[in-house]
Amino acid sequence: MKTIRVVAAVIKENNRIFATARGYGDYKGMWEFPGGKIEPGETPQEALRREIQEELTADIDVGELIYTIEYDYPAFHLSMDCFWCTVKSGELTLLEAADSQWLSKDELYSVDWLPADLELIEQIKLGWDKQFEDIEHKTLSYYNQNAASFIAGTQSVDFHDTQDLFLSFLPQESSILDFGCGSGRDTRYFLEKGYHVVATDGSEELCKVASAYTGVQVRKLLFQELQDENCYDGIWACSSILHAGRTEQPDIFRRMILALKKQGYIYTSFKYGAFEGFRGERYFTDFDEAAFRDFIRAFPELTIEKMWVSADVRPERSNEKWLNIILHKSIIS
Repeated sequence: MKTIRVVAAVIKENNRIFATARGYGDYKGMWEFPGGKIEPGETPQEALRREIQEELTADIDVGELIYTIEYDYPAFHLSMDCFWCTVKSGELTLLEAADSQWLSKDELYSVDWLPADLELIEQIKLGWDKQFEDIEHKTLSYYNQNAASFIAGTQSVDFHDTQDLFLSFLPQESSILDFGCGSGRDTRYFLEKGYHVVATDGSEELCKVASAYTGVQVRKLLFQELQDENCYDGIWACSSILHAGRTEQPDIFRRMILALKKQGYIYTSFKYGAFEGFRGERYFTDFDEAAFRDFIRAFPELTIEKMWVSADVRPERSNEKWLNIILHKSIIS
């Protein structure tokens, strides 16, 4: 029996995976993971990046191999290498598939899978927690367990130049969301300047300490739980959303856009570079100027007001670089 070698992408984002319904052939309407044949001279990873570009117009990062499916269809034997993937740039646009869905772990059996793809579902379930939950849980555990030392290293740091630059874009006494407030350093500074501040953090321990330090009740809130709409003149996301994965960033930015009032501003910062992954116990997504400009094109509501690279303000880390961005939300006609 003839063997056909193919690759498949299990594209992940925000605790969901991407599936498509076949738009042609004997199995039209059945569901599968996007991908295709490996051409001569290609590695499986190269083939997968090409196939997703051709089928869905997006550029992807190909991660670890999940499983190789060996399955006998009536007319051929299928050998399919299946990889965890994330969208690097662009939007997933259907050029060949009839439909698509983002599926949560509980929804994996809600569609009618092709027989070969069905074999992959149990492997996906086995790896689900490692792929989706470690990032958030491990990072939050670090802050809960190391709250005292983290606060000691950040609370007294002089960050006035950047704070004052951000405030220069806002009306006096306007409203600010300190989104991932950490030690409460910036919330307290903004309050002292006469601004109205709502502070949030995902770490329970940091919420306790920041509440005591600032005198306001800090809301325990994960980035993906923000549901405020048209509430804030400014959002301060200083060294915070960098702990979310690259595939989670679009959803977080959409939530921030909704939470901003018309003509509002966002300040955010990332470690400078192209790295994504764990540094010690914390997960980081880095950006440089080119990568961030490419990323922000997906949000026409936002324009870059100012972007600059700075050294870490902590003397012992002065060799580390940061990408700082101030974004302006404008009205789209």
